[in-house]
Amino acid sequence: MGETMTKEVGIKKRLFLQQFMIITLTVAMLEGVFFVSIYQYYYKNTEEIITSYAKNAANFATRFMDLSPFNLQYSMPKMIQEFKMSQAEMQIVSPSGEVLMSSSGFSPHGTIDQLELVKATLETPSTWVGENPDTGERILAAAVPLEFEDEPTIYFRFVISLEKIDEFVKRLIIIALCIGVGIVTIVLILSYAIAKRITTPLTHITNAAKQFSNGNFDMNIEENYIGELGTLAKSFNEMSHSLQQHETMKNRFISSVSHELRTPLTSIKGWSETLLSGNLQDKQETETGLRIITNETDRLIKMVEELLDFSRLNNETMKIEKMDFNFHELVDEVVKQFDKQLKKKQVHILVDVSDEVSLHADRNRIKQLLINLIDNALNYSGEDSVIEIKGYIQNQSFIGEINDNGCGIKEEDLKNIHKPFYKANENTTGTGLGLAICQQIINLHNGQLIIKSEVGVGTKAAFMLPV
Repeated sequence: MGETMTKEVGIKKRLFLQQFMIITLTVAMLEGVFFVSIYQYYYKNTEEIITSYAKNAANFATRFMDLSPFNLQYSMPKMIQEFKMSQAEMQIVSPSGEVLMSSSGFSPHGTIDQLELVKATLETPSTWVGENPDTGERILAAAVPLEFEDEPTIYFRFVISLEKIDEFVKRLIIIALCIGVGIVTIVLILSYAIAKRITTPLTHITNAAKQFSNGNFDMNIEENYIGELGTLAKSFNEMSHSLQQHETMKNRFISSVSHELRTPLTSIKGWSETLLSGNLQDKQETETGLRIITNETDRLIKMVEELLDFSRLNNETMKIEKMDFNFHELVDEVVKQFDKQLKKKQVHILVDVSDEVSLHADRNRIKQLLINLIDNALNYSGEDSVIEIKGYIQNQSFIGEINDNGCGIKEEDLKNIHKPFYKANENTTGTGLGLAICQQIINLHNGQLIIKSEVGVGTKAAFMLPV
C-alpha cells in the first residue's frame, strides 16, 4: 500500500509541477508583454511628445525670432512666454550648460551636462532621464539647439516630471502582478484537482491489480472517468471479467476432468479386481468385465484426445491438411460408427446429402466435427427420435446441418456452449470440449459454425465452409 501511495503521489506531484511551470511561464510572458506595452505607451509617448514639441518650438524660433547674441537677452523672456509648455518646465540654456532663464522663475543649481547638449541637433533633440538635483524627483528632459550663423547660440530644454507617471505605472504593475498571482493560484488549485482526478482512478486500478495478483478477480472499478482513463477502466474491467472466466473455466476443467476420469478408472479398477479375484472359467462374467474395461478405456482415450486437440488448438499448433473428398461417403462412414448407440437408443438418422458433393478440406478434422455434432444430437435426443443430416451447396459455400428433435438448449446456455468445459447439463458425460473443438476446426477452415435451438423443439447445428 505504501508503494502504491508513493507512486500515486509521485504522479500527482509530477503533473502538478509540470502544470505549475507551464502556467507560471505563460503568465510571466504575458506580464512581460504588458510591462513592455506600459513602458512604450507612457514613457516613450511622453518622450515623443516632449521632443516633438521642442523640435517645433526651435524651428519656429529659428525662423521668426532674432537669435543674435546682441539681442538675445531681450528676446529670452518673449521666447519663454511664447514657447513654454504646460505641465513642463522650459529652460533656455547656454552652450556652456548654464541655465539662462526658466519658465518656473527659479534657476536650478549647477549646470547642464554639455554631453547632453552636444548630442542634440535641430532634427534630433537629445533626451535625458535622471534625478532633479534640487528636488530629487525623476525627470525627463529634451534639449534642442537654436543656431545663429550655423553655430548654437542657445538651447531650448524642456523638463517634465516623471513622478506621477512612475506612480501610475507602479500601480498598474502591482495590479497586474496581483492579477497574475491570482490567476496562477486559481489555475494551480484547478490543476491540483485535475491531477487528483487523474491519479485517483490510477490508484483504484493499482489496488485492483494487487487484488488480481492475489487471485481475487471479482473487483470492478468505475468506468465513468474522463477520456482515456474511462477507456482504461473499461479495458481493465473487461480483463477482470476475462480472467474470472478463465478462472471459472480452469476450475470447471479440473472438476469436470477429475469427475470424468474417476468414473471410467473406478469401473476399470473394479472389474479388474473382480476378474482377478473371481472365477476366470465363468465365460459370461469374464466377457462382461472385459467389454466394460474396453468401453471405459475407449472413453478415456476419447477424453485424452479431446484434451490434446484442445491444447493444440489453444496453442495454435494444430495444422490442417486439405484434400478433395466426397462428403456423402464421409457421412456414411461416421453414421456406421454410431450404429450400436443408435440401435440401443432407437434413434433413426436420415441422410440428405448429394452423392456429388465434394469438399476440399481436412477430412479427418471434418470427420471429428461430424462425430462431435452427431454425438451431441444423440445425447440430447429421446428414444424413437430422428436426427437429420444435410449437406448442400449454396452461394459458393458448402452448408452442413445436423438437426434433431430432442429436448433443446436454453437460451442462457446457448450463449456459452462454444466455451471450453461448458456443459448445459452437468449430469451428461464428456469434458465439455466438443463444441469448442468444433468451433476451432471451422475457424481453421475459414468457415462459420451456427447453433440454433428451442427448448422442447430441437437443435440445429449448421456449419458453413467456403467451396
